[in-house]
Amino acid sequence: MATRGGWVWLAAVLSMLSGCALTDVNLKPPSSGLKAPIPGGNQRQIVVTAPFTDSREIKSRCGVQKGGYGNETAVATCQGEPAQWLADLLASELRASGFTVLTAETGARESALKLDGVLLKIFAEPVVGFWSTNVETDMNVRLVATSKTGLKAERTFFVKGELQSIIWTQGIFNDSVENGTRDLLKKMVEAILDLMNQYPQLGFKR
Repeated sequence: MATRGGWVWLAAVLSMLSGCALTDVNLKPPSSGLKAPIPGGNQRQIVVTAPFTDSREIKSRCGVQKGGYGNETAVATCQGEPAQWLADLLASELRASGFTVLTAETGARESALKLDGVLLKIFAEPVVGFWSTNVETDMNVRLVATSKTGLKAERTFFVKGELQSIIWTQGIFNDSVENGTRDLLKKMVEAILDLMNQYPQLGFKR
């Protein structure tokens, strides 16, 4: 049996939630990448094309806000262009790993690895449960790696940033986006390192 104090607490939460649910959410790009860089770049050259190509089916929004019954009540929009800040974050993370990152092929070695990215999806939304809610951010990026020496490789990455909470304010959305972005960066950097280690000549002087 619920106590009077319990009902007051529940009413306060529902009141806060109803106000938040009607307000559009502004998703901010993470201020930083991985908490600890993944080493192994060894000053090898990589060209990161920025921004990524934006191939999302829905470009006018980056998610939805929902009420306590799971009904859509407002939209979530990205601050800035996610295709740009994802490319910038990847370039920054590769520098932290020890790579020499260039923004254009001009002056790059023939063995330099060129990365072209395609943003396929970024979408944040609450999955409403009975006692708590998961704010989930789906992120989908395809990387195409090429070199003037003839290499061509392609890989698609999918991650889901999750954060559980009893209320889902804008800050919870942003934390979910940050979790998803860091997971995505980790997977992309690890895959790039694995590819370049398979072809030791990539990025080095002949």
